[in-house]
Amino acid sequence: MKLAIATPRAAIVLLLFSGIVHGQTFVPRSQLEDFGSVASGTAQGDSPPSITHLGRELVMDFEGWRAQAYDDPAGFCTIGFGHLIAKQACKTVSLESFAGGLTRSMGEQLLDSDMSSTRRSVAAVVKHQINAEQYSALYSFAFNVGKRNFEKSTLLKFVNEGKHQFAAVEFQRWIKAGGVVYRGLQDRRSCESQLFVGKLVAEKHLPFKRASCVSTAAGAAPSLDLLYDIDIGESI
Repeated sequence: MKLAIATPRAAIVLLLFSGIVHGQTFVPRSQLEDFGSVASGTAQGDSPPSITHLGRELVMDFEGWRAQAYDDPAGFCTIGFGHLIAKQACKTVSLESFAGGLTRSMGEQLLDSDMSSTRRSVAAVVKHQINAEQYSALYSFAFNVGKRNFEKSTLLKFVNEGKHQFAAVEFQRWIKAGGVVYRGLQDRRSCESQLFVGKLVAEKHLPFKRASCVSTAAGAAPSLDLLYDIDIGESI
């Protein structure tokens, strides 16, 4: 299967989405799923496994940081580490508490709250015993592609069958959006996959370094016979 190649007109969108420097800049799909509900931060029951320091750093790096509200490439008002304010442009909504922007600390607290529903969802469907770093890789993945896509994924099937090496490959299939392969998704999936199999390590409290888990080859992509689109999910 040939990889989709962006046309010259799509090049600007490609740069915005892939974020080779700043990370994936679209609102996380799980944020779109939760928008308008009370799912984020309010679910009851046992607390899911925590995200590790390294896993959290990975998410923050790929989501990118913006202290002031901005419109993502889809035109959604966003702030911080991909927090969705409204499914419309910032100029059309009242920013209220976000009008003055966020401190980094406030942004991290907001991200933790935004990820809580993803953590609970992942913990609820993972039936096979895995470690904290593996949970963290799955949190990052599901936060980005959406909880529903994760719950229906072959990746989850392999996790629950204890086939971790197969699951690691599945991460790297999810690198398309809108029918186009994006470098930012390739990089994120590579880092999540390595975190999942224990190959991504860092000293505690040190910053995550994306260069430690991505290919330096321009345009590099896994040679896989099937790629998934985060806007569609898996289809037979």
